[in-house]
Amino acid sequence: MLFGICLCLACGCGKKESAAYVERGMEALAAGDAAGAKAALSEAEKLAPEDPAVLRAMGVVFYEEGNDGEALDYFSRALLALGEGHGALREDILRYKADAEFRSGALPEAVSDYGQLILLDNENAEYYLLRGRALAELGDAEGAVADFRTVSSLVAGDAAHCEDMYLTLKERGAAEAGLEFLETIRQAGPQGDGARYGRACLELARVRMEEGRYEEALSLIQGALPQAEEPARQELLYAEGACYERLLDFGTALERFRAYRDAYGGDETLDHEIAFLETRVDLMENNDIEVQTPTETGASG
Repeated sequence: MLFGICLCLACGCGKKESAAYVERGMEALAAGDAAGAKAALSEAEKLAPEDPAVLRAMGVVFYEEGNDGEALDYFSRALLALGEGHGALREDILRYKADAEFRSGALPEAVSDYGQLILLDNENAEYYLLRGRALAELGDAEGAVADFRTVSSLVAGDAAHCEDMYLTLKERGAAEAGLEFLETIRQAGPQGDGARYGRACLELARVRMEEGRYEEALSLIQGALPQAEEPARQELLYAEGACYERLLDFGTALERFRAYRDAYGGDETLDHEIAFLETRVDLMENNDIEVQTPTETGASG
């Protein structure tokens, strides 16, 4: 019994002393002294090798160094030592662990740990966003979109989140699955974020142009132009001319490209485009030709 009491007291003293080393180590890390942080935390680990706070601190040092293997080992040990409960500390360690897994390419493990974080706080949009990114990396576009829709509902269609979610899916070859997030930005209008509004409208227009749906693209462009900010406005104006050209309205296309050149200056490609359109317009006028649009002729583009 006496031994047990003495052991308990010793552990208590060790834990108290280790806390001072942890504090010293975190201060060193904040000052950019990784070596000093490790030295202090090594002393803490000697005094309290199973203390979750010590193990967590060591993991953070390795995480900040980019040594995800060592970081994950410490975070896993910290969670094991922590046991059940301890909500705030458990959440903190899990977040570091999940981020290290994502960064190191351990994507299934990251998905699992972000899922645990969601169980701890199912109103935290960032956890759904992070799990969605991991799912997208794994090629699970459907799962990613489900998480991203939850993000959109939690942040009320925030333009920055919506653009980020679309780009995440686009980078993984699933752009079509993310168009709904661009549409959310477009429908919200430029009041919330004028720059992202213009980019979203431009991207939606480009998708329709690629599909040969030039009239829809033109409608999108013309709806966005009066309110879009630069540099998206510049690209929208160019795309407007391209749409008119593909719709075989060469006169209007020439007018739009000239307006673009007046506003932004020309280059070899634009000058060639304008020269081509001038030739077409002159040919039509001299021969009294009336050109029908692809819609009128039944052409697909």
